[in-house]
Amino acid sequence: MNELKDKVEVFNRLITTDQTVKAMELFYAEEVELQENEAVPTTGKQNCISREKFLLGKFGLALVITKQAIDEANQVVFSEYEMTITNKNKEDQKLIYRTEISVQQWENGRVKKEKFYYNEAKSL
Repeated sequence: MNELKDKVEVFNRLITTDQTVKAMELFYAEEVELQENEAVPTTGKQNCISREKFLLGKFGLALVITKQAIDEANQVVFSEYEMTITNKNKEDQKLIYRTEISVQQWENGRVKKEKFYYNEAKSL
């Protein structure tokens, strides 16, 4: 599993089978920076994992990767996701649909930086 493509395949398999935290534990660099749109980035692997666990405690997430491009030379991965988000709050269990773009910068076999781009989610 030396090539970026091989690592990305494992990462993809994990995040599309409800194992996002495991993917982060395996493939995020200790000093990773994660950013949602233009919000202030979350820095540090443990901070990113804690944030993800908090969100997954509030929302169910099902995602499909619809498009992906891997630039081995520059160690950059572009992914488009279609996501269905379920609010776990019993009073408001509506489904939300969102298309999201992720840009990952890899270094030394780990995600060094990941930024997500998306518009407001649509209720289903």
